Amino acid sequence: MKKLLPILLALMTVSVFAQSPQSFNYQAVVRDVSGNALSNQPIGLRVAILQGSQNGAIVYQESFSPTTNLFGLANVMVGTGNVLNGVFATIDWANGPYYMQTAIDPSGGNAYAVMGTSQLISVPYALHAKTAENSFSGDYNDLTNTPVGGGSNTLDMAYDQGGAGAGRSITADAGEVEITTATPSGIGLRVTNTNTGVAILAQTTNAPNTSSAIQAQTNSSSTAVSAVVGSTSGAAWAITGQAEANSTTEAAVYGSNLRTNGGHGVLGIGFNGLVGQTNYSQGNAVFGENADAIGSGNGIGVAGRGYWGVVGEDRYLGAQAGTYGVLSNGDFSATGTKAFLIDHPSDPENKFLKHFSSESNEVLNIYRGNVIFDVNGEAVVSMPDYYDLINRNPSYQLTPVGEFAQLFVKKELENGVFTIAGGSEGKKASWTIYSERNDPYLQQYPEKRTVEVEKRDGQKGKYFMPQLYGKGMDKKLIQTGEKDKVEQAEIQLNK
Repeated sequence: MKKLLPILLALMTVSVFAQSPQSFNYQAVVRDVSGNALSNQPIGLRVAILQGSQNGAIVYQESFSPTTNLFGLANVMVGTGNVLNGVFATIDWANGPYYMQTAIDPSGGNAYAVMGTSQLISVPYALHAKTAENSFSGDYNDLTNTPVGGGSNTLDMAYDQGGAGAGRSITADAGEVEITTATPSGIGLRVTNTNTGVAILAQTTNAPNTSSAIQAQTNSSSTAVSAVVGSTSGAAWAITGQAEANSTTEAAVYGSNLRTNGGHGVLGIGFNGLVGQTNYSQGNAVFGENADAIGSGNGIGVAGRGYWGVVGEDRYLGAQAGTYGVLSNGDFSATGTKAFLIDHPSDPENKFLKHFSSESNEVLNIYRGNVIFDVNGEAVVSMPDYYDLINRNPSYQLTPVGEFAQLFVKKELENGVFTIAGGSEGKKASWTIYSERNDPYLQQYPEKRTVEVEKRDGQKGKYFMPQLYGKGMDKKLIQTGEKDKVEQAEIQLNK
């Protein structure tokens, strides 16, 4: 058997990440008994790291199958071989001394012969000393000899610390992660997703939590910025709120205005400033409620202001019975005229036709009809079966048709029936009845019949149309937000 004389060359170049070395270079020249180098020959090499002494415990062991070069030199990276025992990355170099034992099989197999054991003195400990002298107390202000410029780790290096993606998680158990920028028009954090998925995902997983998943604040005095901005250049929504089917929330998007003298909870500006939509017949596409008690204000639930202030449209355009474009569940008032408005039957392309409602100082129902007199010159008129339930105090108007007649009401309304007399057999007459409305609503709220109504304290000195009385718009009774109008401005985005 040839005598082998390995020569150790302590050339250790290391990949170091502010902790113990991950590998170091080991070279050995293999010679025969005559001192000739074994050139270009595969060999088997085993390396062991022993702790404490030359006969200490093996904390790490690995094998290699290198091929010597022309000069008999075999070159390996200790820490990267076929691991036989231990984990190289967990060796505590500060808890030495450490020794390295080498064994070689010149035939390239694993019949290793131990060639020697030598203490590791310089490279691993020198590398460890570079980190030990800057040992971290937990307070970054205590660090000395910190790297300057390009000597520090990048975020990408930290992400892959300990393996691909191993450094991607942060547990903020000693305070928040803070990013501060003082750069004019700068960006504190930029996240870009160049594939599918989200750029930022925020979650709270503690049900009793009273804090939001994302919170943004600004004290800017500009109306062209926001604490949070959503922008889209495609078909996607700029901002979306979604309430899951199993949630108990009242709203997917919530706007709260804590001011008491103006402003909006939600403001929409655009071709359609605000749109509400629902597929549920018991729901409301748009709902407005003013919870203010009766006081100095008007307590308006929904206000509209425009060329047509508020428009309601029956989606079936009259083709479905029981539908309404506008329904008032309570009193209905208008300061202007009350009219039906249709396309003019004789010129529907160019004109409208209006007919106006009659006004009265009484709450009246009107009924009318035609009768033919019997052989006795009389006619019995039967009213709708609900007449007595919703009316009282009728008045009568009778008009003969075809000839003069002294018509009179022979028997007044009783149980929904009245009798007209004074006509001629076979002749015709028209009748009209005006009755005071007296349904349960007016029975319970008789004050609704009042014609002259005193203005409340907050309404006095104000007018529906102040210009009619030579007053300014500051005296307008219904303020629909014109003083708070916000001009539509494009929000400038940082790119």
